[in-house]
Amino acid sequence: LHAFRKIREATGLLTNYYPMTYSYYQGSIEDNPYTAKWGMVTKFLDLNDETLTPFEGMTFGIIGFKSDKGVYINNGRVGAVEGPTAIRSQIAKLPWHWGTNVTVYDVGNIDGPNHSLEELQESLSQAIQRMYQLGIQPIVLGGGHGTAYGHYLGIQSSLEKDEQLAVINLDAHFDLRPYDQTGPNSGTGFRQMADHAKEKGQDFPYLILGIQEHNNNLFLFNYVAKTPSIDFLTGQDLFQMSHQAILDRIDQFLENQTAIYLSIDMDCFAVGSAPGVSAIQSLGVDPKLALLLLQHIAASGKLIGFDVVEVSPPHDIDNHTSNLAATFIFYLTQILAQQKLN
Repeated sequence: LHAFRKIREATGLLTNYYPMTYSYYQGSIEDNPYTAKWGMVTKFLDLNDETLTPFEGMTFGIIGFKSDKGVYINNGRVGAVEGPTAIRSQIAKLPWHWGTNVTVYDVGNIDGPNHSLEELQESLSQAIQRMYQLGIQPIVLGGGHGTAYGHYLGIQSSLEKDEQLAVINLDAHFDLRPYDQTGPNSGTGFRQMADHAKEKGQDFPYLILGIQEHNNNLFLFNYVAKTPSIDFLTGQDLFQMSHQAILDRIDQFLENQTAIYLSIDMDCFAVGSAPGVSAIQSLGVDPKLALLLLQHIAASGKLIGFDVVEVSPPHDIDNHTSNLAATFIFYLTQILAQQKLN
């Protein structure tokens, strides 16, 4: 990746980056904030525009990671490359609740079918850094869960030098697999994060919600048991524990953290709620419970970045999965915007 970074430094342009066009959004521009939808108010922005200066106020930016190379390497069901398009189509239908107080840009996609996952992750990292420099809060649409490592790097590089980034992942899988032989894939992203933190001399605070025991081998449970900074609740835990007990566990994790990155893997949910994913889940978290947990995390004031990944439209039914992903985005952005405006 050294040569890849030098190209970026020499040209000043983001690589594997393509600005968005109007083609993904339906409907005309709406001036009435009481009847507007996201697709009517979303604006478009080219991150490679060198004349841009930092935005003031609450500004979101939708960016897609159009790659499921990691899913293919990990022997999953390919199709998540189409996730950003499907989620955008559902976001566009959401009612707009913010009048002129909030701005949403669609800044485009990271896309590169002829490039490696590592190169695309580096491209996403650079785009995320650019968005933070411009005062834009990213809304990242996967793509496979390989999205996560690029997003993590972009956030981490945007923090103060010694500030630690903690991670919460709604997922049926730990995604902590070693990658020395296979290379990075959709099941290795959080192990890559752990290794990156170790290289910086930091811990890797990592909380996973929704783990399914039958989807993770003994090696992974052993790795987690030997890593004090990692905690998890299984899907069965979330079903059996009281709501307050779950929140207390989350708060224990949040207590000593200052910056949280949240990743939502749609395979966390049962197939009836999310049929269009890379790896279907027969047992899964109730989306209504998940929404309450997501809102609680966002309300902590420590959430600085989130993504929604593994939506696989070729396997979806009537856009169930992409619609659920868009719904989570709606409620998370509501809280983030309110915090900024207050």
